[in-house]
Amino acid sequence: MRLIVLASGSSGNCALVESGGRAVLLDAGISARETLRRIAVAGAVDARIEAILLTHEHVDHVRGARVLARRLGIPVMATAGTLQAAVGALADVPEVIAIARRGQFQAAGMRISSFATAHDASESCGYVFESRRGHRAGVATDTGVVTPEIAEALSGCHVLGLESNHDETMLAVGPYPPFLKRRIAGDRGHLSNDAAASALGTLAWKGLSHVFALHLSEQNNTPERARAALARTLCDTAALETIERNEIGGCAL
Repeated sequence: MRLIVLASGSSGNCALVESGGRAVLLDAGISARETLRRIAVAGAVDARIEAILLTHEHVDHVRGARVLARRLGIPVMATAGTLQAAVGALADVPEVIAIARRGQFQAAGMRISSFATAHDASESCGYVFESRRGHRAGVATDTGVVTPEIAEALSGCHVLGLESNHDETMLAVGPYPPFLKRRIAGDRGHLSNDAAASALGTLAWKGLSHVFALHLSEQNNTPERARAALARTLCDTAALETIERNEIGGCAL
């Protein structure tokens, strides 16, 4: 099983989740051409992509979905609320498949569990991917808080992709207007470094091998601050990787 983060941040989000040569794209927030280029750079051209799975409808998560779905001839999967909110961005895709915001389904040979996230979008969610060998990778990003539901869904994952968007002090004193600061820091905004670290403390277990810090803000965070916060609660056996804009990161189980 592989989780490859192809893009992360406000300019675009996309990841490849592969097991046994079959794969799904988690979000498609960069152009189709750039997505395929980064897949090649990551050495994953052998993965057969069978679906695009969306977390929510914001443009930095759906920008390339229509072209990619048409080019690859694959369906787009998301909650009914996300599909409705993103209908303009998904025109003429081969197929759309509505999934439950909380539930389980199969795609690309993996069992996938969906769970609700806390974001200012229509039926946003995160996912846990489980291979036939029992390896589990969970991704939770674009969420203002880590709810008990999210924590329960992510517990026992071997790989985590967890939002670590902003440093609270940098956001408070930074250049953003007050309304935007309130949105980011709110319960339906984005996860701070300290909130991510607190959540990670409850999720760390001896089987956790890799943590990706995702959706770092260029204006309100630094990789060093994110790493320092998460390292406080990360178990010693797990590697920590911050994904900055235009970076590619990945791990295999």
